[in-house]
Amino acid sequence: MKVVQISPTYFDNSSVLGGGERYPMALAEHMAEIVDTTLISFSQKRSCYYKNNLKVEIYPVKYFILNNKVNPLTFRHLPAILNADVIHLHQINTLVSDLGAITAFTLGKRAYVTDHGMGLGLTLNRYLPVFRCYSNVISQSSFTLDLIPETLRKKAVLIKGGVDTNKFCPCPSLEKDKKIIYVGRILPHKGVNYLIEAFRILNRLDYKLKIIGKVYNNQFYQDLKQMANGLRVEFIHDADDQQLLYEYCTALVTVLPSVHTNGYGGYTPVPELMGLTLLESQACGTPVICTDAGAMHEFVDHERTGFVVKQNSGEAIAAALCSLVNLAPSDYGNYRNRCREWVKAFSWSTVVQKHLEIYSSN
Repeated sequence: MKVVQISPTYFDNSSVLGGGERYPMALAEHMAEIVDTTLISFSQKRSCYYKNNLKVEIYPVKYFILNNKVNPLTFRHLPAILNADVIHLHQINTLVSDLGAITAFTLGKRAYVTDHGMGLGLTLNRYLPVFRCYSNVISQSSFTLDLIPETLRKKAVLIKGGVDTNKFCPCPSLEKDKKIIYVGRILPHKGVNYLIEAFRILNRLDYKLKIIGKVYNNQFYQDLKQMANGLRVEFIHDADDQQLLYEYCTALVTVLPSVHTNGYGGYTPVPELMGLTLLESQACGTPVICTDAGAMHEFVDHERTGFVVKQNSGEAIAAALCSLVNLAPSDYGNYRNRCREWVKAFSWSTVVQKHLEIYSSN
């Protein structure tokens, strides 16, 4: 079986989506361990390389439809479909996916699609029966099922998760610090302001809050620094994979406080389609706290591996933090053990195997 995964945007330093780009890359990389897999994506420069067994083809793009960085105007990916058995497209509402699906159908190839909540602008599926070209739409959470166009829902298949449990795992030589961490992009819908508010309410001078992630909104970042004034809050913008693993393993808890309506009044319908941070933290044996925004609640075993709290509430996050901070060592140890067990069902090995079963069933 030869599989081609196609993503309209590439997960690199110019990334605009985050998890919506990490997911295709990780899925393709782990799939390549089992079957011949190529990832095709688009960025500023042409490149071709191998990442372990995965062949990565990056094509340059100069034009984007209505300046939407998730909807490039390109035909460069189409020849790769000729020699593929399976084509898996990412993002439903993009010209890249529309053209890929039509080409695959015309050639008698099996085509699948996973949506990551972006796209739109000019698409062919508004005017042509493109959705008939897909064998299935594969969703990574129940939340995403409700976002799928109604005409595609009868073809929907749910495969939850995706986390590298070999890379993200407990390190017995590392001890827990009195540390709370956030991992993710610095954007208003990530709700980091509510986490800082919660940390102030917690009022534990022996604890530190680390906010780890690149800045994508400078005004929000400046506001966060002002909120953090006088608190033990550290911002880290250049953490590599090794440091990130260290932070996960040594933190008491990881918090992902995303919201639909941010502190400036802006609304995001898809703040989190999964919440990779939550799975990575739990895989390391570190409990998590998240809000009830998006799909995050699907990936936390409430009151067993962490807590799901209402969004837009520093008080709710503070209460959950207090519960974990005050746990007896044995009870906290139970949380850690349950975290590791919980994520097994979401491991990439499980997710990839389920994808391959679907590919083979049509």
